[in-house]
Amino acid sequence: MTSMEPVERALDVALIVMRNGGSTVLADRVFGNILKGFKEDRVTTVWRTDSVAAATVVEGRPSTIYRPVGVIGINLVRASEAARLSERVARGEVDTAALDSEIERVKGLVIPYNRWVLLAAGACTAAVFSQFPGKDWGALGISFVAAGVGQLLRLLLRARKLPVAARTFICGVLSTCVAAVGLRLNLSQAAPWTMVASVVYMVPGLPLINGFIDTLSHRFLIAGLERIANAVYIFLILAVAIAFASTVIM
Repeated sequence: MTSMEPVERALDVALIVMRNGGSTVLADRVFGNILKGFKEDRVTTVWRTDSVAAATVVEGRPSTIYRPVGVIGINLVRASEAARLSERVARGEVDTAALDSEIERVKGLVIPYNRWVLLAAGACTAAVFSQFPGKDWGALGISFVAAGVGQLLRLLLRARKLPVAARTFICGVLSTCVAAVGLRLNLSQAAPWTMVASVVYMVPGLPLINGFIDTLSHRFLIAGLERIANAVYIFLILAVAIAFASTVIM
């Protein structure tokens, strides 16, 4: 085993956390647990939302590994299993020689919900949100349909690996246009809540939470601010989508 191999394996597992919705705090903890299993503690890391760099000393000379984070999605099954794997490695329950196969196993874990469950969840979330200001069955129906149609398109575009910003704008415009048509037909009088509810399924709740977690840790302040900025950018895209539908259709 080369001197850099423990760092490489630790990055492999930590990046599973980063790429599947985990916070930087959790990714760094996973990274440290894997190194602990290898009995390696002379590593310094710099975390960003788009990349991570790890530096150590090999045969008396400094050496650095740089890894891009890549596309960040949400698969908390993988993220939590990666965290459990790191704890098992730290306790010595997983032989370092068997770590590669365990990493591949975790990478192969899929979301336990199919497309239709995710579609129903998005539609129902929008419908419930539309009822916050008061009981309005028209707003409920409009929001349910608008979010359901948008969520279906979102899942199809995600499968085609369309960038998040473009995917958010396209789905936001579709959902708000459907909602605007329903409002134009006077199916509901709660226009503001209905329009917002139609895109609530795309609100970046988890990235925003992870951003605050990273920011409060102080050590990962830059990564946290990056996550919060990305979430604000998504909110801005959704606001533009709502304004577009309101201007064109209503």
